[in-house]
Amino acid sequence: MPQSIDPAWAKEVLGWWVEHANAALMDDKGRREYSFCSSGPRTDVLLTRELQTRRVIGVVLGLGKVDALVRPVPSGHNFVELQSGLDLARRALGKLATAEETARYITGSSAPTMAADSLHPLIWGAASKLWHDGHHASAVQRAATFLNAHVQDLTGRRDVSDSTLMAQVFSSNAPEAGKPRLRWPGVNTDLTVKAMRTGLSQFGQGCFMAIRNPATHSTEDLAAQEALEQLAILSTLARWIDGCELVEAPKPHS
Repeated sequence: MPQSIDPAWAKEVLGWWVEHANAALMDDKGRREYSFCSSGPRTDVLLTRELQTRRVIGVVLGLGKVDALVRPVPSGHNFVELQSGLDLARRALGKLATAEETARYITGSSAPTMAADSLHPLIWGAASKLWHDGHHASAVQRAATFLNAHVQDLTGRRDVSDSTLMAQVFSSNAPEAGKPRLRWPGVNTDLTVKAMRTGLSQFGQGCFMAIRNPATHSTEDLAAQEALEQLAILSTLARWIDGCELVEAPKPHS
């Protein structure tokens, strides 16, 4: 999932780099003849922001890796090359400057987008590391596993898991000793409440049968878009679970 970035801040970072890299390449007479220059105070200033600028360039241009922007020249002299990094920074600035216009006239889409880190924190927290490593199916599988464990923690049910767990915790039957239920709150006779309770049972079982099981047993990875949609489904279930009440069986009188 591409990372998001504040455009105004990114422009400041990149603009600073372009200005100071250009200044470092100027000679004492204000002329610029080469793509490299001697190391010194001006390049030392660039190095203090080099890592930050590389990260901004990577996010804006969608690059997995951005090489060093201040590169030693293998000449035996104390020279560093700046032009390659300067070109990247200018390209990123150009993309930021024209992004809105490009989206409006080329893609023609004004559809909303969703940031993965806005998913339920349990889901994205479980999936994020594998996702950033490019393992989309594994990210989905881990998110579902964490959701299963979360429901087990809420209900104390360690004897069942996955779709069987969902069927039992969302069952419309009265809770039994050691078998509490997760219930959507509301009056039992309310039609919307009834629909939510029935839907949660079916939806919860479906999530584990149609999402977790294939992700666990398949050897093929998922496309990023498909995996994100599945994480969004799990996120929806997690948020509904947050809204449920734990209903336990009455304790027997001593």
